[in-house]
Formats: sequence, structure tokens, C-alpha cells
Amino acid sequence: MQIDISNNTNDKSSILLLSSLFFISNILTAYYCKQYFYSFLFLILTITSLIVHYEDNYYTNVIVLYGGHILCNKMNTSNLFYCFIIVITFMLCVYLYIYGFFFKKYCFCDKKSISQKYHFIMHIIGSFGHHLIIYL
Repeated sequence: MQIDISNNTNDKSSILLLSSLFFISNILTAYYCKQYFYSFLFLILTITSLIVHYEDNYYTNVIVLYGGHILCNKMNTSNLFYCFIIVITFMLCVYLYIYGFFFKKYCFCDKKSISQKYHFIMHIIGSFGHHLIIYL
């Protein structure tokens, strides 16, 4: 008898732990750019992501809202290209998460190994988008 461990829901995948570590770069970048509150939010997100990794994390929503607030305040004609890229990264994350939720794809695929890969990709895209916001 063969057991498929790729769909084991009790197993905390190392790929999600690894992708959570990408947020450390956001902590350091925000701190370096003197955006201490943003840095603190990413610190809390990283800690909660490493310890419990909630699927619907309160701190994720706070960071999205705070990042959107910063984007709106710093948007001007000289950085429209970067703002466009930031919006694209946001929309990609929304697509992977929301569309995936409704149609059981991407981050919500029934096969755990696939859902974790897309969750990893979503972490990378989100981290990149927030780096752009920090540097605006």
C-alpha cells in the first residue's frame, strides 16, 4: 500500500516556511528606509507566518491596507510606472487567492503540493510589491 504524503494537512511544509522568510527582507528594507511601522507590521506577519501560518491572516490584511495607504499618498506622475507594477502585483495576489478560493485552484488546489507552490509564489509577488511601495 502506498501513502500519498503530499496532501497531508497536518504537515507544515518547508516551502511555506521558506517563503515566509522572504518577509524578513521587507522588515529590513522598511527599517532601512525609516518606515518603522511598516517594518514592525512585517515583523509581526513573519512571526505569525512562521509559527501558525493562518490562511486568512489579520496581519496580512493590515499590511495590504497600510501598503495601499502609502501607495495612495506617494503616487504622482513621476512614479506612475512603479505604481502600475505595484497594482499588478496586488492584482496577481488577489487573483491567486480569491479566484483560487472560489474555483479551488492555485492556493486552494486540492493537491497540497500545488496549493503550497502557489502560496509560495503569492508570498514572493507580495513581498516584491511591498518592496516597491517602500522605495516609492
